[in-house]
Amino acid sequence: MTVSRSRFIIDTNVLIDLHRGEILRQFFALPYRFSAPDVIIDELEDPDGSLLLDYGLQRGELSGERVLEVYELSGYHRNIALNDLFALVLAASIGVTLLTGDNRLRTLAAKHNVRVHGTLWVLDEMVSKNKLKPVEARRALTKMLEHGSRLPIGEFQARLRLWDR
Repeated sequence: MTVSRSRFIIDTNVLIDLHRGEILRQFFALPYRFSAPDVIIDELEDPDGSLLLDYGLQRGELSGERVLEVYELSGYHRNIALNDLFALVLAASIGVTLLTGDNRLRTLAAKHNVRVHGTLWVLDEMVSKNKLKPVEARRALTKMLEHGSRLPIGEFQARLRLWDR
């Protein structure tokens, strides 16, 4: 399966991290297409799903057959949120990278040969594509952690050191 490097499926926790970091507008300025399963967009309140659509988030829908696949997976992986499984199946079905910070979902994605990146990768992209200055990325990352984001502490500290220069 060929993986598109310009289109991504994003799950709830990355959207919430970016919202908490107050960098959603800059995120959607990246030169990529971002989609989320319709069930995620419809249930989001903070950030509001309709606001994300206004920013450019695209709505992804699964066929009935793929929805059955989600429910089948949920029977085997009760520790992964159903909406996150929708994101995984959507990414797998169209051959694109999944953006998630959920370690259990990352592990399952690897078993399904789905490429995965997380919030820290997104911040790296935003800095490398000049959508954020390093000081802005550092500030956003700090805000995310203050609001309870669960990012790998070693990688978090490495980014702070890198962006502190």
